[in-house]
Amino acid sequence: MAVEAKVEAPTNTRREASFGARLRRLVDAGLSVLVLCALVALLEVVVRIFDVPSYVFPAPSQIFKALYAGFAEPIFSRSAYYMHIMTTAIEALASFVIGSLLGVVAGALIIQFSLLRRIVLPYFIGLQSVPKVALAPLFVVWFGLGISSKIVLGVLLTFFPLMINTAAGLASVERERLELMQSMKASGWKTFRLVKLPSALPFIFAGLEMAAAYAVLGAVVGEFVGGTSGLGVLILNRNAVLDVAGSLAALIILALMGVGLQRAVAAARARVLFWAPSEDTLADRI
Repeated sequence: MAVEAKVEAPTNTRREASFGARLRRLVDAGLSVLVLCALVALLEVVVRIFDVPSYVFPAPSQIFKALYAGFAEPIFSRSAYYMHIMTTAIEALASFVIGSLLGVVAGALIIQFSLLRRIVLPYFIGLQSVPKVALAPLFVVWFGLGISSKIVLGVLLTFFPLMINTAAGLASVERERLELMQSMKASGWKTFRLVKLPSALPFIFAGLEMAAAYAVLGAVVGEFVGGTSGLGVLILNRNAVLDVAGSLAALIILALMGVGLQRAVAAARARVLFWAPSEDTLADRI
C-alpha cells in the first residue's frame, strides 16, 4: 500500500498541474475576448462622438456590416469573399509548404557539407537582404498575374526563416551525443535521423510559426502588385471606391487566416514536440 501511495502522489500532482494550466488558458482567453470587446466598444463610441467620416475611419459596426454583406453575396460573385479567400488561402498554403520544405532541406545541406556552405551561403544572405517587395513586380512579369508569381514571392519569404533555424538547430547538437553515435559506429544518416534532426525540431517549428505569417504576407503583397483575385485585389478595389469598411473587413479576414495557420503549426508542435519545453511549462517555472 505504501508503494501505491508513492506512485499515486506524482500522478495526482501532474493532473492538478494540467488542470491548472487548462484553467489558466481559459481565463487568459476570456480576458482576451473581454479586452477586444472593450476596444471595439471604445472605437464605436469615439467614432460616433467625433463624427469621423466613414471614408477616414468607419465605425466597427460598419465593418461588421461589410463582413456580413461580403459573406451574404452568392458564392461565385466577384464581390463575395469566398473566391478571394480561396485564392489567397491556396497561395499562402502553397508558399508555406514549398518554402518550408526547401528551407529545411537547404539548412540541412549547408550544415552537412561545409564546401556547399562556403559557396552557397553568401548568395542566400545577399538574396535575403534584397527587399522582397522590390522583386514582386519582376515576378509578375516573369510568372504572370496568376497564382504562380504569388507563390514564388511567398516561397522566398518563408524559405529563409526555415533555412536559418534548421541550420542553427543542427549546429546546436551536443558534441557528447555525436561522439556517442560515433562510438557505436552509427552511419551518418542514422546519426542525422536519430540525433541531429530531433534536436533541431524545436528550432524548425519556431521557423514554421514565423513562416506561417510570412506566407500570408507574400500572397497579399503579390496580389497588390498584380492579380485577378484574392483578398489583396479585393482590398485594392475597395480602396479605389473609398470603401474603407470593406478594406478593413478584408484585413480582418487576413488576420484570422494568419492566426489560424500559426495556431495549426503550434498545435502540430505540441503533438510532435511533447517532450520539449512549451510556453506553459516555461511559464510554470517563472
